[in-house]
Amino acid sequence: MPEAVNGNAVITIDDHYLTAHVVVNEPQFGGRPYTYEMLCDELVMRGVRYNVFHDDLKQIFEKKNYGHSVLAAKGEPPVDGVNGTIKYLYDRSNVQVFEEDEFGNVDYRDLGIVTNIEEGTVIAEITLPTEGEPGKDIRGIVAMPMPGKPVPLNIGAGTKLSEDGLSIYAEISGNLRWAGKQFVVDKDVTIKGDVDVSVGNIDFIGDVIVRGNVEEGYEIYSGGNVTVSGMVTGARIVAKGKIDVRMGVVSSTFEAEDISANFFENSTVNARGKLTAQNFMGCEVFCSGKLTASGGKAAIIGGKYTCLSDIEANIIGSETYTRTNLVLGNTAILAEERIDLEKKVDEFKVQIEQLGMICDALQAQKKAAGSLPEDREEMLVTSIRAKFVHQKQLQEMKRRIDEINKEIDISNDLRVVAKRAIYPGVTIRINSLQHNVSSKCGNCVARVGNSGEIEIH
Repeated sequence: MPEAVNGNAVITIDDHYLTAHVVVNEPQFGGRPYTYEMLCDELVMRGVRYNVFHDDLKQIFEKKNYGHSVLAAKGEPPVDGVNGTIKYLYDRSNVQVFEEDEFGNVDYRDLGIVTNIEEGTVIAEITLPTEGEPGKDIRGIVAMPMPGKPVPLNIGAGTKLSEDGLSIYAEISGNLRWAGKQFVVDKDVTIKGDVDVSVGNIDFIGDVIVRGNVEEGYEIYSGGNVTVSGMVTGARIVAKGKIDVRMGVVSSTFEAEDISANFFENSTVNARGKLTAQNFMGCEVFCSGKLTASGGKAAIIGGKYTCLSDIEANIIGSETYTRTNLVLGNTAILAEERIDLEKKVDEFKVQIEQLGMICDALQAQKKAAGSLPEDREEMLVTSIRAKFVHQKQLQEMKRRIDEINKEIDISNDLRVVAKRAIYPGVTIRINSLQHNVSSKCGNCVARVGNSGEIEIH
């Protein structure tokens, strides 16, 4: 008779102690049976103590599921942390993209070399790394995860990392550009050569510096100042601040606060402040401040020059009697504004009086009855509010009328100064008065004299 074989269990544990499998063998030839309790003791002896599937193990014996591998225990592997990431919200390639208009036409002068960005604008969004989740093997030993790595950050000039570390934003307003490893924000844009087909039009929130010339047909718009080292020919430059051209300006349009150049020729210029050049020739000029032609042969020759302050030059006009118009003062404009304001003042006075009557009547009704119907109470509140607003606007209009009166008084002392000569062909208008220069006059001043007329002395 064959020898008896006792029942037994084969326990297999993986190298990382994350799983344990059991195969229970039934006894043979009258051998001793292997029990559930014996299996549990052997698992403990092998170190298997955590997350043991006791119900499944019991089923082996209840259903006599011998000879089959059963998962006895399963650990929890650690979940490694996720590395941090960065998402840039702007294109880093700096590829010039030509945009079509609604008709499918492409303006090849608008190359889009400038990317305007406002202070505080988010440039990149950052995801912080995670620590991960710890695990536990079937022995009950905790397994620590590998924490995620933070994304490498390069904080460029003009940018800043937020306090929570979740974003990079523009620290200043300016031009956003990719500088190889990081975005930077430049407070000014510098064109090392000419503004031409290789550069295109410029529309920038800050200062624009052009080391070369601005060629015909191109435009510069600046929220700051514009400086041009060379010539400007057939172009348009508009700046919120100043424009300074080291050489000359020909057949161009300028608009800015203070404007200066070596000379202006056949150009349209609008200066909200001062305007200075050595020579003005055939220009259409409006200047809110003082217009000065300064330098050795500083001259104003040909064109029309409207100025709300004084005009000063060495020479005005020419020996060939070139038609040159000088217009000083803004009395006509101010007078029209004053007339409109005075009409509005009268209208507002009537409206305030009517609103006052409505308020008095409704308040009397409320006092007598103790309360007003909802619609009349609303009318009372609306009338009181409207009366207050009208009174405030009336005060502002009266203040502006006083300012205009003072400006008109000041504008009566406007002057045209010709340090060397003023020639026939020059027409001088100061406010509503006009004087045609009939003979050459050297080192003279034109102003409104005691006679009430423009006099040149």
